[in-house]
Amino acid sequence: MKQVKIIKKKDDYTMEYEVGDICKVTGTWYGGVHIEGKTGIPVSIDRDEYVELDEQERPVNDTAKTVHSELKHGSSEPTADESDEEDVPERDIEVGDIVRHFKREWVSEESAEYLYKVLAFAQHTENGGKLVIYEALYPPYKTCARPYSMFMSEVDRVKYPDVKQQYRFEKVETKRWG
Repeated sequence: MKQVKIIKKKDDYTMEYEVGDICKVTGTWYGGVHIEGKTGIPVSIDRDEYVELDEQERPVNDTAKTVHSELKHGSSEPTADESDEEDVPERDIEVGDIVRHFKREWVSEESAEYLYKVLAFAQHTENGGKLVIYEALYPPYKTCARPYSMFMSEVDRVKYPDVKQQYRFEKVETKRWG
């Protein structure tokens, strides 16, 4: 049976699936596929909410992390343009996560300033470099792209010696209700 990986969640109110889940397809419809949700409920998802997994991409015996990493960052084989990205540590930031820029330390916690939602991981069409696509959670809600290595990098301690945050962007732990 075919499997899909959830890459986008249109219905924020359902707890039946999350971005990053790998689900077995139980059927198809003209706009997408049917999957079995976490509680066993059938769920219909649209074409733009998932990617189909090839046989070699399907997780076997807890290899879901590897599959996720290769889907998120492209092929596991580095290209010539990725040499500076090889030293970037693997971080637990995924599509759909809310992240905080280190400059958030300088604004009120009541503000959404310097908070962003990770929309996608992409590949630059000209040089093949990895990119992170993210959207500001404050007006004017600008969508941005930044090189993966820069997004995942540590704060420049020479330029910003008093910043407490270790990385330029760090995941914000959010409380789920349900």
